[in-house]
Amino acid sequence: MIKFAGFISKRILFLVLFPHLLFSCRPQSDYLEQALTLAGDNRTELEQVLSYYGQDPADSLKYRATVFLIENMSGHYSNSNIQQLNEFYDRVDSTIQSCKSDSLKDVKILLADMFSEYSSLNLKIVPDVNIITSKYLIDNIDKSFDLWLNGEWATHIGFEEFCEYLLPYKIFDGQILDDWKSYLKPEFCGDLNTLHYCDLYKNLAYKACATVNVELNNQLNPQIAPNGENMISIGRLSTLIKMPIGVCEDYCRIASSVMRSKGIPVGTDFTPQWPFRSMGHSWNILLENTGKKVIFEGAGPVPGTPHKKEHKMAKVFRRTYAVNRELESILLTEKYVPAIFRKNYFSKDVTTEYMDTKDIEITLNPQKEFKYAYLAVFDNRNWVPVYWGKVSGNKVVFRNMGKNIVYLPVYYGEKGILPISEPFILTVKGELKPVKTDTAKGQTLNIHRKYPVFQRVYDVGKRIVGGKIQVSHDEDFRNFLTLYEISEYGICAGEIDLNHMKEKYRYWRYYSPDGAYCNMAEIYFFNTGSIKPLKGRIIGTPGSYVSDERHKKEAVFDNDPLTYFDAPTPSGCWVGMDFGEPVQISRIGYVPRGDGNNIEIGDSYELFYWNQAWVSLGQQEATNVQLIYENCPSNALFFIHDCTKGQEERIFTYENGKQIWW
Repeated sequence: MIKFAGFISKRILFLVLFPHLLFSCRPQSDYLEQALTLAGDNRTELEQVLSYYGQDPADSLKYRATVFLIENMSGHYSNSNIQQLNEFYDRVDSTIQSCKSDSLKDVKILLADMFSEYSSLNLKIVPDVNIITSKYLIDNIDKSFDLWLNGEWATHIGFEEFCEYLLPYKIFDGQILDDWKSYLKPEFCGDLNTLHYCDLYKNLAYKACATVNVELNNQLNPQIAPNGENMISIGRLSTLIKMPIGVCEDYCRIASSVMRSKGIPVGTDFTPQWPFRSMGHSWNILLENTGKKVIFEGAGPVPGTPHKKEHKMAKVFRRTYAVNRELESILLTEKYVPAIFRKNYFSKDVTTEYMDTKDIEITLNPQKEFKYAYLAVFDNRNWVPVYWGKVSGNKVVFRNMGKNIVYLPVYYGEKGILPISEPFILTVKGELKPVKTDTAKGQTLNIHRKYPVFQRVYDVGKRIVGGKIQVSHDEDFRNFLTLYEISEYGICAGEIDLNHMKEKYRYWRYYSPDGAYCNMAEIYFFNTGSIKPLKGRIIGTPGSYVSDERHKKEAVFDNDPLTYFDAPTPSGCWVGMDFGEPVQISRIGYVPRGDGNNIEIGDSYELFYWNQAWVSLGQQEATNVQLIYENCPSNALFFIHDCTKGQEERIFTYENGKQIWW
């Protein structure tokens, strides 16, 4: 997942929301007047729309829709200086057009140069209530009602759903207020305009959404930008749909805008922070004719395709046009509010639509300055609040929390989070299991990795099963002896103990199992008592599957676990060492093809445990493919930091001699 440059800063939120919050103590019936007051000189534009639809009883629904838009408009914002911004997007369009035949890498470089100019644009944010025109709002309302009442794909939705999934004049804040519902309507249609000839497909929102999404996939060929490299938030939809690369939120915005322009009721759901890795994620939802919400990836597979199936999530929210009044109350009441909630002011909790949840009650020591507490999950570096609860006496309840996750209850103050109590595991059965560190009862930790094994590592790790360590007195191994056969999945680095072996051999090798392409990242040969690997002349199968120096046999001895031997054929391949003379080897360390998160010989590591803060258990330089830490506390939460390099690190508990990742 990717970092997204289009975030809302504290200053922006203050400018947009502070006037709104001054009025928030008024009852709900005053929300319309509140917005009109905040509009200032633009009030007459909004009142013209109310008057336009307020004259004829036949327009009563359009009047209600107008009230909905204006009541919730406070807090929505656009960028100022639209002319300068449009000129910038015109140049982006031109750059993309000129690079159509170039490689994606070249296009990314050119766009990165352009995006570096973005921060120099003289842009400021301006609340929509201060700039939106009556003409624009009326045009949007009329188009939206036409799509709903006279279109084919939203006949099944009611007025409230219409207000959220078809009516809004924008998909996201910062979006340029142009006529996107008109210019996107004829785009990415595929067979959409002929579906009504099939009686089965007539008015079927699912078939319409699937048809358009397949066309989006075919035309856009979506490419996800790793870690959001050099990305900015593109605020013009006509430019966004041309981008050759983007983040998950970009494709959600594209799908939502394209679908809504055709009257297909689509929205966006998101989890703000994964509870088992960094970042969060967004995806689309369709309001199906059955009344169900069907998930899909914008510009991806057809709706309903399993999407990150059974990935753990602490919370799931749905992006809305309407203000989340509970979050509004928190912003009004609390002096300091976590950024994750300031950025998602327009959303609602839909976690129960995705999973079986649990309400969590925590006993705490109440502090006068905090009326709310939060539950936080770990993002590989920091604890990130993902939900709130209102403090009542010495209790707080957090509603509908995802299971099988480690949570930390916190307050949030000027310096960030303030832990309330020890972390706890909400088990898969919904039980609370405190992780209360016991420093009096020590244990020894045997650490193999700093990050959990995910699918891409597991899939290639299996290729090591059946691999053999063999020795010979002749280089072509006409006669050889098999010393060891790997019998378990190679998801972690391993060590082979050969202290029992007294014979000396000149030639040592790893012989790959059939179909595995000899996928080995590193092999280390050690003499008795040595902590430095023994070196020799690299021998083995010449070449690689793809001509790349990083995947030839030499990669197995380059001390880089991210390079690996990828042999030219799937079977009969090997890699090894000619030591120049017969040698005795006491142990062999090996690292299969993977993600670089095994313990790496030569790197310096530091182990921490949680005790109201991260406490160090000391640094070690790895002389083996595992680390041993003695006298560690029991029932603790740990993480191991590679001080030398790398970014991926994850919290774990230690149970029955194994790292249990959270």
